[in-house]
Amino acid sequence: MADNASQTATLRQQLSSIVGSVPFGIVTISDEFEVDIINGEAVKLLGFADKKASDFIDCDYHQVLANIPALLDKVEKLLMTRRVRKVDLTNIQSNEFSLNIKCRSMLHGTLIVIEDLTDEHVLQHKVTHDNLTQLVNRQHFEERLATALTKATKHNLPGAILFIDLDRFKPVNDTAGHAAGDELLKRISTILQSRTRARDTVARIGGDEFAVLLEDCPVHVAESTANHIRKDVEKMRFSYESKVFNISLSTGIAPICDQYINVTTLMHAADTACRISKEGGRNRVHIINARDGEFEEHVREVAWLDEIKVALKDNRFLLYAQKVESLKPTELKDHYEILIRLKGKDGSIIPPGAFLSSAERYDLMPSVDRWVIEETFRSIKPNQSLSINLSGQSFSDEHLADFILERLAAYKVSPLQITFEITETAAIHKLDQTSQFIHQLKIQGFQFSLDDFGTGLSSYSYLQNMAVDYLKIDGVFIKEIATSDVSYAVVKSINDIGHAMGLMTVAEFVEDEAILDKLREIGVDYAQGYHIHKPEPLQNIPIPGSATPLKKAAP
Repeated sequence: MADNASQTATLRQQLSSIVGSVPFGIVTISDEFEVDIINGEAVKLLGFADKKASDFIDCDYHQVLANIPALLDKVEKLLMTRRVRKVDLTNIQSNEFSLNIKCRSMLHGTLIVIEDLTDEHVLQHKVTHDNLTQLVNRQHFEERLATALTKATKHNLPGAILFIDLDRFKPVNDTAGHAAGDELLKRISTILQSRTRARDTVARIGGDEFAVLLEDCPVHVAESTANHIRKDVEKMRFSYESKVFNISLSTGIAPICDQYINVTTLMHAADTACRISKEGGRNRVHIINARDGEFEEHVREVAWLDEIKVALKDNRFLLYAQKVESLKPTELKDHYEILIRLKGKDGSIIPPGAFLSSAERYDLMPSVDRWVIEETFRSIKPNQSLSINLSGQSFSDEHLADFILERLAAYKVSPLQITFEITETAAIHKLDQTSQFIHQLKIQGFQFSLDDFGTGLSSYSYLQNMAVDYLKIDGVFIKEIATSDVSYAVVKSINDIGHAMGLMTVAEFVEDEAILDKLREIGVDYAQGYHIHKPEPLQNIPIPGSATPLKKAAP
């Protein structure tokens, strides 16, 4: 008997030595429910950092499995019933470890193999999650959304996604720095997780954009969730190093339904709803209606987005011009407003109304404006006087004035030939940038026109601080001047004040002779519209015989 015991001990020692070198945990439990073999890796993974393998030999199995209740329960079923021959446990957490565990019944006893997936789990987490907020990233979110969309379509289950965009994130970064911005994003992440279910997927999909996947969730519940999130953020007073910011967010909701055939269209629909929310005044929730054309309009705009980028690259835009006729020909001379057209791939000429809204929505107007400036300066003839429209977005381009002056020198254009037109709404929205831009170019000799004047109720209050040369009266008043006493009075008021300030006035949308007669009666300086001249290619415009600068009306 002594020899058998000695042989058994020697065999066990040899087996322990062998399993001690393998890169995973090994435990064997005897028919007497005692630990037969265990290696150091198993001791570590089972949560006994201060013990060694020899401490557990011949111990009851409860002692070695005590730190992982789920494993202990499964092993007991193996040992006691013998009806179950194997058990697999995946992603079991033991202290800082993530484990896969396999339990197998043997002829005599039970074998437990423990695999450490911690590094693999961490790597997988990094691949699928945002490093800053630890939320799911866009790629993994779209993978989960694809699965949810398939399931919802197959079983007719409700669901929705929220597309969330912070309304005032840039001022935080600009004022308090990127560390403050990062802290804000983490705060927003906490609110999103607190207002959603454990089963929901919350993701950071862009710089300050988030998305939430709500499976098996009616749209009205999704709307309620979105509003709770919105109100929580609105109540939050975010402070960072003594600076306090009021934060809000805009949310778009797209229902998961058969109207959206894949993840791309569904995400675009939610993005569209978010944009509508922003355009409606921000700090709002908007549910896109899959059947009223909102999304289809968005699809058309996205298509134009690609077309505009290609047209800029391939130089497929065209310059047209429309005459701005002097109503006082003995005092003032005519000039032309530059307009833009797009040459389609089939050779058709596409009007600006078809594509400019997409260019504005997707912030392409600065690129379009630069193209127009470049081509106008390149194409202008001696003695021509031309007006160039600038979008409000271009005033965010701090290098635009430098670009204009560089083009001026490159093409040797006289600044007296160029007038820049700025809309009233753009001027009001970015008053400081606009004033600085005007000042920088006026000292070089350029002139400026304030377009669509009269649309803002505060027009007169800031006009005296705007160093412009022309007032272009908004067409909504001009079109009704011959039939509406109110429109007539508004136009007359604008004209009188403009002249009192030494400015010239321009009336657009002149569509018939009756309107023209009223404008002459009021004393407006210039008129523009289809009744006077239909736009035509710039190269077709005749070159005038003199090159005197435009004369100002007497105050």
